Amino acid sequence: MTAAHDPGLGPVAVTGANRGIGLAAAKHVAALGHPVVLLCRDAERGREAARTLPPPCGTRPHRVFQADLASLASVRQAAREVTNFARPADPARPASPLAALVNNAAVLPHERAESPDGFELQLAVTHLGHFLLTCLLLDSLRADSRPDRRARVVTVSSGAHYGPAFDFEDPHFRRKPYHPLTAYQQSKLANVLFTKALARRVAGTGVETVALGPGVYDTPLFRDYAKAAPAAGVPLASPVGETAGRIVGELAVGRPNEDLNGAYMSKDVPARPSEHALSEDDQERLWTWSAEAVELASAAPAPAAPVAPVAPAAEQG
Repeated sequence: MTAAHDPGLGPVAVTGANRGIGLAAAKHVAALGHPVVLLCRDAERGREAARTLPPPCGTRPHRVFQADLASLASVRQAAREVTNFARPADPARPASPLAALVNNAAVLPHERAESPDGFELQLAVTHLGHFLLTCLLLDSLRADSRPDRRARVVTVSSGAHYGPAFDFEDPHFRRKPYHPLTAYQQSKLANVLFTKALARRVAGTGVETVALGPGVYDTPLFRDYAKAAPAAGVPLASPVGETAGRIVGELAVGRPNEDLNGAYMSKDVPARPSEHALSEDDQERLWTWSAEAVELASAAPAPAAPVAPVAPAAEQG
């Protein structure tokens, strides 16, 4: 039975799924037969995007839930809706699966802005919102862990994470001058630190977590980046299309025979992340800091058992 005809395929949740890489990934996993949960700040744009997806192979439709990653209250509401959607339609079946979560949404404001909860906006959307969403959906992801499938969390980071260390003393730029690219680098480093810390907590549960530098694509976020960067420092961007969707989608629901837990991927190969991202002290410090920031008392402590490293095939992505 091919993936596109497997009625047991679980839903894939994608943040920022109405445009750019998020929409490309949604189209890819939908073409494989998965129902897609589009988590979008603008629900109407999410519904427009959902109408462009191939229909799923089973009885569950694609769904759109409003999710403003800048707002912890919105993230909690979206997590409740996704959890309810992921439950089995047939009560006789075991707890139904959330096959994957793709943490993709990001913003890059040129002026310092704060989220409704008082966090620097890039850090709020790109990291803290996804941290809370992931923790709240772990039980739904574990429900799809079975010998022939891995439920994966794919967090879209960037080669921009190869920058300065995470600033735990002033992460919200309240004292130091704000620069959009510095804030962007910090938020993308947080993605990798979070992935590494989460990997220790999900090891052996059937859930895997991966951070991804997908490459450079001509997205609205890239255009914001290009406006803030020196002209000589702006890389060439590829059109968003099947390549971006395949890279993200295959990491989310493909490659079942590969143990990628804790990996940083440059496009579709393992890579060595920055030295700052490899600091286990910073990984754990960020986890503790994030759990306190989002008031998630149940966030799991670090286990004693280490996670085996994934051999890198490249240095950056």
